[in-house]
Amino acid sequence: MRNKSFRNLAFKSAALFWLVISTSPARAQHISAVAPSATLASEPDKVQPVSYSRSSSSFQPSLAVAVPPMAAIEPVKPVRLKLPEREPSRKAWLILSAVQHGAAGFDAYSTRVAISRGAVEMDPLMRPFAHSSAMYFANQIGPLGLDFVARKMQRSPNSFLRHTWWMPQAIASADFVYCGFHNMGVAARQ
Repeated sequence: MRNKSFRNLAFKSAALFWLVISTSPARAQHISAVAPSATLASEPDKVQPVSYSRSSSSFQPSLAVAVPPMAAIEPVKPVRLKLPEREPSRKAWLILSAVQHGAAGFDAYSTRVAISRGAVEMDPLMRPFAHSSAMYFANQIGPLGLDFVARKMQRSPNSFLRHTWWMPQAIASADFVYCGFHNMGVAARQ
């Protein structure tokens, strides 16, 4: 309530001040001497300076301001600060690929050794290749697919996938190494 009455009082005071300035010829002479008439600027987009003009008995200030059309004013969009992310590491991907393919080769070799000593291949997908050297090729198909998946995960827009791209290759490598050591243990018992 107090703010509203203060605004009304301020508005009335400003209106009264304007009325006194605009009707008093003595004040008009004083103001025109202090602030001489300014010329209009040549650029219409900029704010024009105040131009004072004197008539015979009254002082009538006029303010020439260029107002842009409402269509030219665009709302301000908030700026999002995004830190640049590092490029996915191709070197780390290649190293994990080599480790994974090496571990798959070790699994194939240990399987062949165990089978040559009388063991039986339990995996139904690998059983047709168990008694030939095609086992090495067949055992590389899985790691090749996981290499492709890991590379796609590195470049994914999903943050979780981008940060866990190494997991398929690492888990598969650990599994191949475990299976290889298991096969060597089976071969030793035969």
